[in-house]
Amino acid sequence: MIGIKIEVIFVGYYIDVEDIEVTHEFIKKHITFVLSDDTVYEEFYDSFQKFFLRKVLSSQAFESLMDFLNGHPISNKQYLINSLRRIFRNDEHFKGIIGEHLFAFYIEKKIPDFLWAHGPKGRSSAEPGIDFITFTGNSDDKKLIDMTIWETKTTENTVSSRATEIYDFFSENGSFDENIDSEITSVQQLFVRHPECELKEYVAELYDVIINREFKIGAIGISPRFVSTNDTFKKFAECFKIDLSKEQRIVNLVFVELLMKILSDLRDNVWNRLQA
Repeated sequence: MIGIKIEVIFVGYYIDVEDIEVTHEFIKKHITFVLSDDTVYEEFYDSFQKFFLRKVLSSQAFESLMDFLNGHPISNKQYLINSLRRIFRNDEHFKGIIGEHLFAFYIEKKIPDFLWAHGPKGRSSAEPGIDFITFTGNSDDKKLIDMTIWETKTTENTVSSRATEIYDFFSENGSFDENIDSEITSVQQLFVRHPECELKEYVAELYDVIINREFKIGAIGISPRFVSTNDTFKKFAECFKIDLSKEQRIVNLVFVELLMKILSDLRDNVWNRLQA
C-alpha cells in the first residue's frame, strides 16, 4: 500500500553486506544473514514472520492471524487457511516466495535510500511476471531516483545452479520484455490517488525510463551454501550488454545458512497450527 512503511524491529547485525570485486561488467555484493546465535535467530525470525505475513495478507487478515498465533480464538480460521494455501502447498514454490521476501526484507531494512517497492508476488514464486521492482534515491529529486528490476532464484544448492534462468529472464524478447509493460501499468495505477511528489512524477514517466534504458537490472541468487567465485553469474554481464552500463547491472548473492530452518519454522508455526 502506498505511503505505509512496515514497522519491523531490525538489528543491523542480522545482515552483513560485502562489496565483491569482479572482472565482469556488473556490480556484485555478498549479503549474509548471520543467524547462528539462538537469540539472534529468534529475534530475526519473529521480525521476518511478521514482515512476510503483512506482505501477503490484508491488514485485517494479518491482525486476525496474529490473534490466532497469540492464542486467542478467531472466527475466520478457514478464511486464513484458504488465503495462505497457495503459499504453502508446493514446497518449491514456498521456498521461492520466502527467498524473494528475505531479499525484500534486506532491501527495506538495510538500504538507507529505499523509497518504495512493487512486489514480491504474494502467493507463489511460480506466478508469471517480474519478481520485484525497487525505487531508491533522493525523494526530493526525481532525477536522482533509480528503478531496479530484480529476478530472484532460491535454491538449496549453489546459487550458480539457477543462473541460466536469470539470464533467460533478461534475454532479448524474454520474460522481462513480455511483462514489463503490464508491471509499469500496475505501478502507475497504484500511484493514481497518491499525493503529488517526485516519486509519483518519476513513476508517471516509467515508459520513457524503460525505452531509454535508464533503469537497472538485478540478479539475486539465494542459497544456504556459501559458494561464490569471480565467475559466479559471469554471463549476467551479457544481459542488456549494448544498452546498460556496468553500474546498471547488479548481482546480489544472498547466503542464508539457516534457510531450511526458516522454511520449516514458518510451516510449523503458521500453516500447521492453522490446520491443527
